[in-house]
Amino acid sequence: MRSFEGQHSDNVAIKRTREEKQRQMAQLKEQLATLKAHAAPAIREALGKRIAELDAELRQPPKPPREGREPREDSPRPRRENRPSVFRSEDTGPGARSAASTAASAFASPRRRS
Repeated sequence: MRSFEGQHSDNVAIKRTREEKQRQMAQLKEQLATLKAHAAPAIREALGKRIAELDAELRQPPKPPREGREPREDSPRPRRENRPSVFRSEDTGPGARSAASTAASAFASPRRRS
């Protein structure tokens, strides 16, 4: 059972940057070169296939940057406004109960609040 859609355990390809792909291709080539003579042919075949796929991806020209987007360094995220308190407004006014009873009522069962 999944906790939410789109989590990493879904069968979705991992998105990698161009530099990460180049690094991965170098690692795979090194692994292929260091394989022992008695290694299974299926392993060699799988490594060769993945190297060929990465090579084909890297030969394609890089995608142009999206229009209408600004780099993150130049425009930091706007700050959120303060969230409302977890306590009810009647708990903070005149005649408010102690902090312990206020906190206890905030986390109590909904049936007991009244």
